[in-house]
Amino acid sequence: MLPFMNMRKRTREIAMELLYQSTMNEKTAEELMDDYFEDNQDDLREDTDLKYLENVLSGVIAHKENIDKLIEKYLVNWKLSRVSKINLSILRLATYEILYVDNIPNNVSIYEAVEMAKKYSDESSGSFVNGVLDKISHTDHDIAIASETEIIGTEVEAGQEAEHTESEVQEESETEIRGTEE
Repeated sequence: MLPFMNMRKRTREIAMELLYQSTMNEKTAEELMDDYFEDNQDDLREDTDLKYLENVLSGVIAHKENIDKLIEKYLVNWKLSRVSKINLSILRLATYEILYVDNIPNNVSIYEAVEMAKKYSDESSGSFVNGVLDKISHTDHDIAIASETEIIGTEVEAGQEAEHTESEVQEESETEIRGTEE
């Protein structure tokens, strides 16, 4: 059995691989995990932090829209669709950890993401991932999560108009974020 830190690092890599796979299919976290361990020998389970893996996979899938909007907000002269699927998977994983996982320090999430980008993508991807995640880590997490709640909260019964359009909610969130940075 691997020491905890090595286990978490390996589990983070598995999570990134499974998030990458999820960009090509619509499987649940449980289905992704079952397929992975079936294909890669069940004995790998003992060297994997299964609780962490299931939590981050389920979390990224559940909050993907909010995570993607936040990532895209901090892309400089890029569209989300232009980011490689590997780098996008790494960014989604680390952004989820930054926003929703309190027991992992932001600098650890960023460092691990940069290392994965260097290992699975290319050397320049490390700098790219670091720049985006650094900006995200300096965002007021409560506001970033609240903007997701506001978007969901503005949905109304069919046939009625929403209180705010998505772009209005985004503008309000950006104004709030700018206000907290000053």
